[in-house]
Amino acid sequence: MNNFYGIIRDFVKDKKKLVVLLIGLFGVLLIALSFGTNTEKNQKEYTLDEYKTELEDELRSLCESVEGAGKCRVTVTFSDGERFEYKGSNVIGSEPPRVLGVTVVCRGGDDPDIKKNISECMTALFDIGSNRVCVLKMK
Repeated sequence: MNNFYGIIRDFVKDKKKLVVLLIGLFGVLLIALSFGTNTEKNQKEYTLDEYKTELEDELRSLCESVEGAGKCRVTVTFSDGERFEYKGSNVIGSEPPRVLGVTVVCRGGDDPDIKKNISECMTALFDIGSNRVCVLKMK
């Protein structure tokens, strides 16, 4: 044990060796920290229902910001589920489900300009045809 402390003491006396040691320890610390932040902090895992609800909430907020639209309800339909990319048996990536259509019910839904603005917004967001967007007046 005394031999171990002697080696450390001799190693630390040389300033160049101390700097190299500290840089090495710092590098190891950074690598260790990067493994801990993998999926828990960077990627939130969603179920399809959670994804749909969050998307509809965001779209509702967007539609309500259109002048004259007023209060809105939004429903999104998907053509399929989430698509996964595999390498062997490991998932290496995923793609959210493709939006098939959007229905927006809003207070200003009987105004042709509001219908047009909301419809154009949805077709641009999801790269879908205008026949896949329905804007209706809320009762």
